[in-house]
Formats: sequence, C-alpha cells, structure tokens
Amino acid sequence: MSDTSSEPAKYVAEYLDGPLEGTTEHRFLEGGKPEERVTQYALVDGTDAQFEYVAGEIRELNGEQFVQYSFSPKDSDPLQGQADPNEESKQL
Repeated sequence: MSDTSSEPAKYVAEYLDGPLEGTTEHRFLEGGKPEERVTQYALVDGTDAQFEYVAGEIRELNGEQFVQYSFSPKDSDPLQGQADPNEESKQL
C-alpha cells in the first residue's frame, strides 16, 4: 500500500560531534533520500560560522529513518580556540 499523504517524507538527522554534537532535527528527504552533506550556520562570538556535516550510518526505528552526521572540520569555518592541525606544538 502506498502512502497517499501529501506531507513530504522526513527523516531525523543526528549530529554525532562538532558544534552540534548531541542535537537532532527533522529534515525533508531530497529526491527520496537523506542529504549526503548538511550545511549548518550558527552565531559564534557574534559572527556567522558555517559547519559542514557528512552523512554516515542510516537506520530505521519505529518506522522513522535516522541518519547520523559527522562533523567535517576541514570544510567548516574554524572555531575560536581550535588548534591548527598544521601548527607544531611549542615546548616550554
């Protein structure tokens, strides 16, 4: 039996790490599938910052689809106080 509802299909995005760690939100499927990448924006110290997340494991629970997203720091704006991975530590 097909779904005759006019409401677009949704899924739950779970943010596993990064600035949105531990948060979830309902999102609409794009072309019948969850998005492979999600871009989120947040205000950090009064400045807009862009955060990129990449889809990972997909599972179904109680008839609802859940998609786990992992933070992609290389594709995101740097956070204040975040270490530069290319900078060597300075020994005192």
